[in-house]
Amino acid sequence: MEPIEWLLKPLYEQGWAAVDLFFPLSGFVFYWLYARAIQERTTGAETFALLRFSRLWPLHTLMLVVAAGLQLTFRARTGHWFIYSANDWQHFVSSFVMAQQWLPPTLAQSFDGPSWSVSIEVLLYVIFFVLARAGFAGWRAALVLAAASISLIFWNEFIARGLMGFFMGGVVWHASERIKTLSFARTVAQVLGLTAMGMWFLIFWEVYAAPIHALVAILAGSDAHDWRFDMWVGWSFRLLFAFIAAPLTILALALDEQLLGGRYKALSPLGDISYSTYLLQIPLQMVCALAALSFGLKPHDFMSIWVLIGFLATLIGLGYLSHRYFELPTQRWLRRLVTTPRSTAKAGHRALREE
Repeated sequence: MEPIEWLLKPLYEQGWAAVDLFFPLSGFVFYWLYARAIQERTTGAETFALLRFSRLWPLHTLMLVVAAGLQLTFRARTGHWFIYSANDWQHFVSSFVMAQQWLPPTLAQSFDGPSWSVSIEVLLYVIFFVLARAGFAGWRAALVLAAASISLIFWNEFIARGLMGFFMGGVVWHASERIKTLSFARTVAQVLGLTAMGMWFLIFWEVYAAPIHALVAILAGSDAHDWRFDMWVGWSFRLLFAFIAAPLTILALALDEQLLGGRYKALSPLGDISYSTYLLQIPLQMVCALAALSFGLKPHDFMSIWVLIGFLATLIGLGYLSHRYFELPTQRWLRRLVTTPRSTAKAGHRALREE
């Protein structure tokens, strides 16, 4: 049994869905910062690529090299890979250019497994730039593309989740801009905030007691334990999360920030280190696993709340150090290598301040 499972059960069972909050948040930010600038050609492809490359690539590459070394060490000690098995030169090279999940499209994860979403982000940036430059940066185009991406789920789940989330984030940005113009915008923001909290209560309740699962089974006349029914409910959850839960949450938070004083600003430091902690989690787990092998520790030795607290504290501390002393300095250094033209300075400088 995992540490304090009674409290953290939603994270243990559905923690994978956290990345489906990241995609729409990314889409929201990109429509906010870049859509108009790209469409009006005040931000060119070179500036856009530099800003994104300097933000993602340095830490991604460092963690790729570290994870590759730890994976090889773990395989030498145990005879098998740590969680992710697609650890060959082809995947290393494609990971190096952040294209491992779409060039060619694959579901196989390699080395630092969670970096699959970084690869999908890069693909989304390319699609977003092309659409915005072509003049398709409105909410209708974003909604159509998000909805059409449902058809890709059984071809490549990762690409489908990225497209659905990112472009729903664009829809949310347009919605927030429209809501801000209403005379009763503050009331709308408050209602959406309460609705979002109620929705998350329902999600957590479903994880613990599965009332919705059971109700749907009764209404459909199906066996709630049939694997086909479970698969149908599972994908229904994913679609509802992608098109309702995640967008509503981001919309509520955005309006709270813009209209209600930003009651959640205290959480912003965690947002700053989210990228580093996301990429550091697997290398840190491998270090723990290798230490366990060296000291003869067993899995049950790690099933302690104190080990969990220690791991999270270490992860957050490393994330802070990485963000402050590696990510930010390398971003500045890389961005100084390319001179921002005067025509793109305004949009570029605004993006630099926000990232």
